[in-house]
Amino acid sequence: MKKISLLITSLLLLQGHALAGNNMANLIYKVPAKNKILSTKGSLNCFDCKMPSKFTVTIWNMYKGKEDSWSADYLKLASESEIILGQEFLLQGEMKDVLSNANRENILATSFYDTNGQATGVFTSSTVKAVSKQAFQSSDREPIVNTPKLALISKYPADNGQIITFINIHALNFVGIQPFTIQIATLLSAIKDNAGPVIFAGDFNTNAPTKTLIMNMLFKKEGFKQARYTGRDDRMTFLGQPLDHIWYRGLNLIEARVLGEIEGSDHKPMQAEFELID
Repeated sequence: MKKISLLITSLLLLQGHALAGNNMANLIYKVPAKNKILSTKGSLNCFDCKMPSKFTVTIWNMYKGKEDSWSADYLKLASESEIILGQEFLLQGEMKDVLSNANRENILATSFYDTNGQATGVFTSSTVKAVSKQAFQSSDREPIVNTPKLALISKYPADNGQIITFINIHALNFVGIQPFTIQIATLLSAIKDNAGPVIFAGDFNTNAPTKTLIMNMLFKKEGFKQARYTGRDDRMTFLGQPLDHIWYRGLNLIEARVLGEIEGSDHKPMQAEFELID
């Protein structure tokens, strides 16, 4: 009985610490209301532009622009890409200036505001104006910091009359299989009736073999293919598991590569060239 009492006491103390941690996190990080998640920066000179039959997509977790070469690297990648799927933006300083002034449409989905009140989350940048955009806040949250992860679904018109859907994800990290599965399955369900081409990419935080296995099963079930890379695969890994991925459906992949020479983040950008299927 004494052992049971000690166990119950220990569990209550742990629960109290967890609640205190969450309460402290709520004081540090502010999560926006769902109707306040989306915003747009930058502007386009071309309002009737469409995605060409061949186009380039760059996917990059940008580490909140902490590395010195981020700005130069980003501008180079933007000049090469019709679409950029970015994770971990931080809307302050140089990054704010670049995203606000570029001749691109930059759709931002804010996960939370940091201690300085600066927004961070995912963004999709394009040379074509989106015909629709929708943010998806994860139903579960990261432990301790008590913040959700974000995904952004945006759609763009193409030259051949199709609508291309891009899903930009920053997946939950320090969670078990169930929250991770729910986040991805929810997004796949949101496009289950989508007949056009789809690219689903980003930082999946597949930091364990079981997460990689679940991810592969979910996507293959829905008819997606995973990009394979020419040259050296320099993607960030954790315990041997790559964290960043490109999945696609209804498109021809011409080539995908990991840009290991880019030093503007702790993650290396992935870049892929696709071709529309008529």
